Amino acid sequence: MDMASDALRLYEQRSCCGIMSDAFSFPVVIKSAGKFGVLFHALVEKLGLLRDPYVRNVMMDMYAKYESVESARKVFDKITQRMGSDWNVMISGYWKLGNKEEACKLFYMMPDSEIDVVSWTVMITGFGKVKDLENARKCFDLMPEKSVVSWNAMLSGYAQNGFVEETLRLFNDMMRLGVRPNETSWVTVISACSSRADLSLAHSLVKLIDEQRVSLNCFVKTALLDMHAKCRDILTARRIFNELGTERNPVTWNAMISGYVRTGDLSSARELFDTMPERNVVSWNSMIAGFTHNGQPALAIKFFKEMIDSGDAKPDAVTMISVLSACGHMDDLELGDWVVNYIGKNQIKLSVSGYKSLIFMYARCGNLREAKRVFNEMKARDVVSYNTLISAFGANGDGFETLSLFSKMKGEGIEPDHVTY
Repeated sequence: MDMASDALRLYEQRSCCGIMSDAFSFPVVIKSAGKFGVLFHALVEKLGLLRDPYVRNVMMDMYAKYESVESARKVFDKITQRMGSDWNVMISGYWKLGNKEEACKLFYMMPDSEIDVVSWTVMITGFGKVKDLENARKCFDLMPEKSVVSWNAMLSGYAQNGFVEETLRLFNDMMRLGVRPNETSWVTVISACSSRADLSLAHSLVKLIDEQRVSLNCFVKTALLDMHAKCRDILTARRIFNELGTERNPVTWNAMISGYVRTGDLSSARELFDTMPERNVVSWNSMIAGFTHNGQPALAIKFFKEMIDSGDAKPDAVTMISVLSACGHMDDLELGDWVVNYIGKNQIKLSVSGYKSLIFMYARCGNLREAKRVFNEMKARDVVSYNTLISAFGANGDGFETLSLFSKMKGEGIEPDHVTY
């Protein structure tokens, strides 16, 4: 409630000083109050300030972000003379919830005269968020006028959904048409290249950056560091890391640590981890995963216990993937049960990969009954989860159960791979 108290205090101070509460002050106060901005709604309405587009847009955005999109819609429905910004804020609110149907319905209701670059960009971003790249591209191609933000929205949609080739192709179109990329454009494209881990592609991109004389801010440099680290060019990554100096942030440190972990240089990763000024869950996860995947499961468990004791960060679903896998590699069922109890006690929701690690742990520790129970509870199974359980029953000489799983796998339409056979 502190933010709300501060916001109310600010409002009272302005009133006491004779400063009129107007369309300029209320948006600042509402934003400062965060989720408690709702406390100002009645006052804003009483003063008639909802007639001001800026005030009502901030109010609608606050409702969509902190309370409910339905509350934002009530404000929207009361507006007699809507402007483009009103429609854009409301459509954006629906997209934030992933409500594609309502967002599209509202966009199609929007008067043509009010549709602007922002409206189209909101739709592109929304479609990208729900992985509907086909409709995102249709909106992008239909835009009568595009801004660099529009290009970035389409680039991000492709990049975040793993369409690297499309990202690079669109970026080349952007350059060819003379649209000057900004820092966001470069970070998006560099990140897309990172996922390819292609050093020759990385070198081509760096050459282009030099030719374009791009101003390299902290975000672009961090993206370049991450790209070189993923391409296993650890020396270049470290050079960029050193050059950043005081501009380093937790993302920069984590990218460098992950780079060392990827190359198996756990000593350098540990050295950086021990000296970084601020650790978060990503930092701990990188080290725990590094020890697990490099044949040091006992150290992974030791780090996990240190993470719990340190209070730096709370373990999440990603942490548990590595920890469960480490327990499996150690064939330690007692330790595995302790970890499972920790997951339940702390209400950590396992991802699909987490369930696979849990099956692996039980299978490696010989508790096939629990392994099969977890497998049956999975909402979505794939070839990896089937292979884990099939190999466990096969190793224990249960040919009947192995063949039964193989038959069930094919029955679910999951194609066996060479590991299965």
